[in-house]
Amino acid sequence: MNKLQTYLTEAGVPAELHAQALASLQSARKPAMFRFWLGLTAPIVWLFIAALLPRKAEQLPRWLRWYDNNISINGDRSDWALIDGRHVRMPAPNEDVVHDDGQHVSYWPPYSPRSFLPRWNFNGIRNRCGWLAKKWGMPLENIAYRNGLPVLDGEWGNPDIGRQVMGIRVACAGGVWQLVRTSKLWGGTKTENYGFEVLNANTIDRFATCTWTAWSWKGPKK
Repeated sequence: MNKLQTYLTEAGVPAELHAQALASLQSARKPAMFRFWLGLTAPIVWLFIAALLPRKAEQLPRWLRWYDNNISINGDRSDWALIDGRHVRMPAPNEDVVHDDGQHVSYWPPYSPRSFLPRWNFNGIRNRCGWLAKKWGMPLENIAYRNGLPVLDGEWGNPDIGRQVMGIRVACAGGVWQLVRTSKLWGGTKTENYGFEVLNANTIDRFATCTWTAWSWKGPKK
């Protein structure tokens, strides 16, 4: 029994669904591994991109799209607006700004999100090749949504897992599967995330991005 099947069993997924679940989860492995190795080059490549990219740019040119994080090359904290019934991300500020919350400590304040250091940090150091993650993801169009989130075909394990709660959570929507496992390690939390981001899908995107994170560690929450 491989690791994923063991996790499915531990989460309580019925044995008759294991084949479907494994096929969906494992289909994310090859594209996600390609993204992983590509992401290792991002800090070097983005040294040149961040130095040469025009300050007014909102996205990368098509030939560099592999290194696009699919959120915004100018950070992930800009405001949203409802325009013509659709949520649209507002352009990041051009001026230098002092951010007023703790999540920006690693975001090189007080610089503009469009300046060199924030772009290199956000796209080079933190890059997960999100454009490819979506390109190789799975559409979730023909399913029901409630309160902005997909109505799941099934969910097993502990829905409350996180940095403080260890366990396994498995979800399926429209035949697309996701498995998340958290465990204690070195005083912090190790997170494994396999398959497609069903739990993060929403009515705006109606899409589950591809993921295969066998190792992600965060220290003790302060």
